[in-house]
Amino acid sequence: MYLMRMLGTFLCFLPILSVLIEHHQPKFLQVLLAMNAFIWPTVAYVRAMRSPIPRQVEQQNLLWDAGAGGFWIAMMAVNPLPSVTIATILLTDRLSAGGKALMRRAAVMLLACFAVSWALSGMPFNGYVSQRTMLATLPLISLYVLALSLLTDGIAVKLRLKSLELERIAMLDPLLDIANRRLLEQRIAWELIRLKQNCGHSLLMFIDLDNFKEINDRFGHKVGDVMLKTVSQILQMATRATDTPARLGGDEFVILLPDTSLEEGRSIAQRIMDATAVVTERPDHRQTLTLSIGIADALPEMLEVSDWLQAADSALYEAKRRGKNQIFAH
Repeated sequence: MYLMRMLGTFLCFLPILSVLIEHHQPKFLQVLLAMNAFIWPTVAYVRAMRSPIPRQVEQQNLLWDAGAGGFWIAMMAVNPLPSVTIATILLTDRLSAGGKALMRRAAVMLLACFAVSWALSGMPFNGYVSQRTMLATLPLISLYVLALSLLTDGIAVKLRLKSLELERIAMLDPLLDIANRRLLEQRIAWELIRLKQNCGHSLLMFIDLDNFKEINDRFGHKVGDVMLKTVSQILQMATRATDTPARLGGDEFVILLPDTSLEEGRSIAQRIMDATAVVTERPDHRQTLTLSIGIADALPEMLEVSDWLQAADSALYEAKRRGKNQIFAH
């Protein structure tokens, strides 16, 4: 706002000064105009920065800008070209900064200051625009509009990036920084569609920490969270860039393995089991951290995401039924 105000007041200074000189206005108005152009932007900046709520004070500054614009339009005897240009730019700028509500308030302020100032000065009107005033107005029309467009584009880019970042955060588990159920189900759905169009093998691997409830109950949730983070890191290291390791909920993890045979899936599962077995960050060194893993291949009759998840969950149940610390694939 500071740089835009500096640019705007300087570019407005040129046509207003031209008209004031042509109309032989008093010198104090020229001094006041110079203060408005070269001192006010810094005063407005300091006011906003020293306020506990800078945005609120800056909106006040923007309204004062509009009021000043109305005053100078009156002092120019409503000279058409600079008057219309300044009023348009002021209102457009307020629209960009605070939407229609701020623009409406700025329009009221501009009109009120103009009406009072114009009435007190005898309601002068001069419709003639000299060549000098026209040339002095051209930088305001071109440079400020270009600067405002660049600023608006920059804000739009930042908003798009922030939106993408928020979308990414919404798709990740907040504790483990891996895919959450929402992203997992989305990618499973895409994979089922892809498999219908192109024949191939893809797997879902369902992983559960053995006796995790006992760890939580005995050592507390902080220790449990450390175990979950450790397993999450193992899954990310053991999988490929095309795979999607995700936390389904609680101590349940799922990995989507596109273009993977059952033999390759078992090999990945074994790497995960081996890495987990040597984890040293355990709450009790006498207790080994183990996993139960179920693997399910995608079948042609699987039409919904839940069908594939259910198949992988059934494989996990079978691994647990066989004594835990097992890999079962079907």
